[in-house]
Amino acid sequence: MVRTWQAFLELLWPHEVTPTAKTANLTVGFFNGIQYVAPYQDPTIQTLVKQTKYQADRTAAAQLAAYLDWYAARIQTDFVIIPMPVSYQRWRSRGYNHIELICKQSLYPSKMRTDVLTKSRHTVQQTQVNRSERIEQQRGTFSCNPISCRTLPSTVVLLDDVVTTGATMTAARAAIQPHLPPHTKLICLALAH
Repeated sequence: MVRTWQAFLELLWPHEVTPTAKTANLTVGFFNGIQYVAPYQDPTIQTLVKQTKYQADRTAAAQLAAYLDWYAARIQTDFVIIPMPVSYQRWRSRGYNHIELICKQSLYPSKMRTDVLTKSRHTVQQTQVNRSERIEQQRGTFSCNPISCRTLPSTVVLLDDVVTTGATMTAARAAIQPHLPPHTKLICLALAH
């Protein structure tokens, strides 16, 4: 039903033209132990994230997937990508998880694992609360499936679209880290900061 409604709205009010991602001369940045590959201040990145997150725009998701592809091509070991999960309520309202959409548009869709981490508690959107509330509301919101962790390779990439305070990534990392096999490298990656 959500998809039908979105298609109808798209016919009435088509969204703006999807800009092209600029993956030349990328470097990895670091923020509070989280790696990122693009500046969110870039209007192109902002548009791509918003179109993917709120409109399920596959073209925009494919552009963001180019950043993921650039990063993943540099990983030297076997790896999986765990897209940041959304709560059931958020999934019901949107009809999709935008991070999964990005992974599906990447060169590595078979590397995606959605059975490891879940968002077990719904929270207010991060953009609607201040920094201290973001940190507090994310604590304990994720749960990990320890049985699924047993089959993970030596490198795990926990993926989100944007890191602002790091609250979401920190909470997700706290849920998954204790269940990883010994010597597993956990990479927390945001596409933008």
